[in-house]
Amino acid sequence: MEDNVSITVNEPVVARPMTSANDVMRYIHGINISREDKMTVGRLLIFEAENEYQADVLKRLDHLATLENNWDGYGASAVSPLVIDNLRSVVAASHNADWQYWIISPESNGALCLQSSKKMSSISLGDNEFSYYSCSPDKEVGEDHVPFTPMRLLGVMRKIA
Repeated sequence: MEDNVSITVNEPVVARPMTSANDVMRYIHGINISREDKMTVGRLLIFEAENEYQADVLKRLDHLATLENNWDGYGASAVSPLVIDNLRSVVAASHNADWQYWIISPESNGALCLQSSKKMSSISLGDNEFSYYSCSPDKEVGEDHVPFTPMRLLGVMRKIA
């Protein structure tokens, strides 16, 4: 005898990779949730399928936003909510490929560090400003206390990645 069990799904867990909008729609069609929830899930999964790097950054920011004071055991400050919002605004203004080589980590002062896995480049993002440094065999570039705007930071990311 089968039990009829009803569950509420806030965010479905997808066990297999979605590679296209068609994959997403086929998957959603088989889920027993409301039409409105299917639309919400579909938008999220299509974004993740088509914008893998941006989706990874947003997931990373969600995680970093949960860090509390002393997250490192040495008295580090929690990541500033304004810093999280700043980087989200950069993601919104960017292209998926802009994030391919960037690794994001918290700094002990509540800022975020973006490091390129391709070059010796890093950016430190605070509440109202950022600093960056990049070194290659033929040149070094960098600047401190650059006033933050999403497009200014994105321009630097593209320049030094």
